[in-house]
Order: sequence, then C-alpha cells, then structure tokens
Amino acid sequence: MEILERIKEEAINNNIPIMKDDGLAFLLSFLKEHEEIRDILEIGTAIGYSAINFALVRWDMKIDTIEIDPSLVEVAENNIVKLVLEDRIQCFNMDAMQYITNKEYDFVFIDAAKSQYRKYLEHFYNNSHIGTYFIFDNLYFHGIVDNPELSHNRSTLQMTRKIKKFREELINDQRFSTELYKDIGDGIAISKRII
Repeated sequence: MEILERIKEEAINNNIPIMKDDGLAFLLSFLKEHEEIRDILEIGTAIGYSAINFALVRWDMKIDTIEIDPSLVEVAENNIVKLVLEDRIQCFNMDAMQYITNKEYDFVFIDAAKSQYRKYLEHFYNNSHIGTYFIFDNLYFHGIVDNPELSHNRSTLQMTRKIKKFREELINDQRFSTELYKDIGDGIAISKRII
C-alpha cells in the first residue's frame, strides 16, 4: 500500500523510531493467527505506523494508542485519516502512566521508554484479562543488553541494564507465560497473562 510506504519513509527520513520490518511482520502474523484479539492498546504511537498496520489486519480491531509528543500525535492522526481508520484508531496525547480507563484489552503493545517497561506492565495489568498478550519490543537493544562491551555510552549502558533486569523479571513472573524471540526485530517478548 502506497500510503503505508510513504509513512514508513517519512519515519526513516525524520529519525522517528518504528518497528523493524521483520518484527512488524511477526506481530501482524501473530494477530492474523489470533482471531480472538479485538481490542489493542499501544504505548508509543510515534507517527501511527504500527497502529495502522494492526488495524489493517482485520476490520473488527480497535486500537487505542498513546503518545506523549504532541507533534507526533498530529502526524499520526493525519496518517490515520489518510487511511480512513479514524473510527478504529484513537490517539491519546499524554504520558501513558496518566492514561486511566476501565477498558480491558486483548493485546497490549509496549514500545516506548524502555526503562519504564515494568511501570507500564503494572499500570496496565488491570486493563488485561486472562489470555491478554503483552508485547515488548527492543529487549535486546542492538545486542548491547547481552554484550555491554558493544557500547561505551553510559546512558545506553544504564538503560540496557534496566532492560536486562526487566527481561529476567518478566521470564520469572508467574502471572505470565513468556516467550522471547531474540532474533526477531530487536528482540521481542510475548507474555500471555495466565492468572
């Protein structure tokens, strides 16, 4: 689809982070296989690229997506209108920790501040049900999480230590059954709520 290609190009040209192609393809395939997924929450809209891709999987999916940067929200909303998806994708311009709803989601995609993953998981746990999937991107962060010698940037190393700690906690969290996909995208975890 030409519009999607233009959105992707715009993100790349403006250094706006979007999912790697193989990571996105993996999640789209996952959504196609799990027809019970209807309501999606996304933390980190950017310019709407992944939310739009999710919505195009099936006509009955609704996506709520949260983005803190107002200029990105404006671009995302324009992109959503171009594809006539405004009745199914709703953008919220706020810090995700301030988003309060009674809604339950079937799929929670977290691709925002990596050091906040634990907070986001706990904050949105009450908006899930048994069977909800929590998806986390960038859990290997260019290989630096497992090989810190790949970076000499102090803030990157601090962040990757937090990612590693979160990854270990997630694997051991009895509330979830977690699968790690190290070689897809930049490392994806899919955690299914089981209790």
